[in-house]
Amino acid sequence: MWYAGIDWADQHHDALIIDEKGRQVATLRIDHTPQGLARLNTFLEQIIGSQPKEHMACIIETTHGLLIAHLLEAGWPVYPVNPRTVDRRRSASGAKTDTIDAYLLAKTGRADLADLHRLTPDSEKIAELKLLIPTCTLRGHSKMGERGHRVKKRRIVLKS
Repeated sequence: MWYAGIDWADQHHDALIIDEKGRQVATLRIDHTPQGLARLNTFLEQIIGSQPKEHMACIIETTHGLLIAHLLEAGWPVYPVNPRTVDRRRSASGAKTDTIDAYLLAKTGRADLADLHRLTPDSEKIAELKLLIPTCTLRGHSKMGERGHRVKKRRIVLKS
């Protein structure tokens, strides 16, 4: 089994892989772009070799966004954790870097995988509805008008 701690950010993501014994195997920083996400997929595939993707647990501090969607669509097992979990595992010095956080995420996966909830991809219907709603509208960055009311109705459908 492999554990990929993925520290996400707006501009880039850091991935760090550990094996079953907790040894660091590899690290990678990618840009938050389609090309960067493709590099992440290739990186993870190179680590597992001919093993099924089920042998790579991707541990991350979020449950949504392009990175999560990409990992789920590519068939990777994704397990979100609360950011406070990583904060509690950080050493007394409190040193925080993206690489340290990725390592702590991987370590959390190795220690607590049985207690983590695995994400599942959206159904086809939900994915199709999400395409109808612009991302900026979902985040509340648009003015309410006729279009805003249509979007609000779609959100209600998405939540049901």
